[in-house]
Amino acid sequence: MSPPPPVPPVPRSVGTFTLRFTLVAAFTGITLLVSLVIGAATATLVGDFVRDEFRLRMADLAAVAATQIDVQAHQRLQAPRDQDTPDYRAMRDHLREIRDRGTHIRFIYTTRQRPDGQVVFVVDAEEKPEDFSALGDVYADVSPELRAALAAPRGATKSFVTQRFYTDAWGTWMSAYAPLYLPDGRLEAVLGLDMSADRILQQERRYQYALWGACALLALLLMPVAYWMAHRIRRPLSRLESDMRKVRQFDLESTPPIRSRVIEINRMVEQLESMRSGLRSFQRYVPAELVRRLIARGVDAELGGTQQEMTFFMSDVEGFTTLSERLPPDELVHHLGDYLTAVSGSLLREGATVDQYIGDAVLAFWNAPEPVADHPQRACDAALAVQEAVARLNLGWERQGGRVAFRTRIGINTGDAIVGNIGSSDRMSYTVIGDQVNLVSRLEATNKFYGTSILLSEHTQQRVHAQFVTRLVDQLVAYGRSRPIRVYELLGRRGAVAPDRLAVVTDYEAAFAHYQRRDFGAAMALLECHPEDPPSRVLLARCRRYAEQPPLAEWDGSFLFTSK
Repeated sequence: MSPPPPVPPVPRSVGTFTLRFTLVAAFTGITLLVSLVIGAATATLVGDFVRDEFRLRMADLAAVAATQIDVQAHQRLQAPRDQDTPDYRAMRDHLREIRDRGTHIRFIYTTRQRPDGQVVFVVDAEEKPEDFSALGDVYADVSPELRAALAAPRGATKSFVTQRFYTDAWGTWMSAYAPLYLPDGRLEAVLGLDMSADRILQQERRYQYALWGACALLALLLMPVAYWMAHRIRRPLSRLESDMRKVRQFDLESTPPIRSRVIEINRMVEQLESMRSGLRSFQRYVPAELVRRLIARGVDAELGGTQQEMTFFMSDVEGFTTLSERLPPDELVHHLGDYLTAVSGSLLREGATVDQYIGDAVLAFWNAPEPVADHPQRACDAALAVQEAVARLNLGWERQGGRVAFRTRIGINTGDAIVGNIGSSDRMSYTVIGDQVNLVSRLEATNKFYGTSILLSEHTQQRVHAQFVTRLVDQLVAYGRSRPIRVYELLGRRGAVAPDRLAVVTDYEAAFAHYQRRDFGAAMALLECHPEDPPSRVLLARCRRYAEQPPLAEWDGSFLFTSK
């Protein structure tokens, strides 16, 4: 009898088990162990989870309801006799309508803090006489959250929600409070919502009982097998999943190598590392933050766009062409790289989408692809941060003996534009197009004419004047446009601008009012007091010219730009 054929040698490999074999053998144990771990953690944290979700819903409801209140009409309700006025009845009916449209809202009302510190009811939507609180009734047992809402800083948009459910004679509740502001930013009152928590607590208890019962049964039946098999594959798969999550978030930093005895896991690690290496090169050509946002949304890139309101930012370096002629190419590229890094960093910290680098110019926008409620304010904060970052950069270059200093001009505009994937089917760019985008470019260039650093359109200024100090610079007709617009200089956040600078603003705007009324002599008298202020010098020269050669009778106070 011939001897049996030799057995071929087993290939030398780190992995000795297939993923299919490992998963089939460990399926039951791993599934149940994970269920038990998740169940235990969920059972412990479900109460906090339910409360957090409930609080978020309450905060959203209160914030939305607050935007629907006529605060000026509410201010007129001061004395008990005002309950018989049409304003009170209209406000009460409106609160009832908000309550009835909501889900599980039981009480809705407004409160106000009197000068003596007491908190009183203003409008209560309750129909039951025994539960109704009249105008002027003292609000007993004021919660810390209501106190915080009554002490909210001017312009705050945050809602205040009680941290936990509380129980009183009417049941178990959670309350939310939203400040109501007058047009000038003063706090008028606070809108309160009370929602019943009984149904939520019942569902929470049922969920916990069912979860604990199922997990306990499964753990008792298969815990030994699950523990042994889970130990074999838990560690490499967990690390692999963590690395994949980082890549999905466009975090491409290298991590320590993953080793496993499972062949398929090792192959997955190799493919992941290859993908990460390719993406590192790819991210040099596209905005990494934009890619992260688009990946998080889980949508494919397709041609098309939507029209929506956004705030646009454009910056440019003054005299960059002259600098590029004066500096060696390698030094110019080094300085420009430092500059664009500083500008982009300031923009990204304020949530901007950096769209394009056009030489030394930067175009960015807010409110796409993710919505941003306060996009005009964020753009202004970003502009101020850019100027501070460039100033620090110039100071560093000066200390190093550098020969250059960048002066940045910025334009900001808020308006509707088309945003989306623009281009061809095989190559596209996520960008914005439209007249409002062109306007921000004109605003940036207009800085050169007035000697300013940051110019805002009137659309932006109307949205940020409560938070920032601005100065009306001119009423002009930009190149390529037919309608006049007012442009404003952004000087800083309120409270952060020096008093002497504020005095210049006051005199300039008074002079501008005289100028538009054709009272050029009065305007010149004010402007001559500030020869160091570039916009004052520009307007003073114009007033002198008009004093000698008055404008036409149909002149409306606008200045026409005939070039970009």
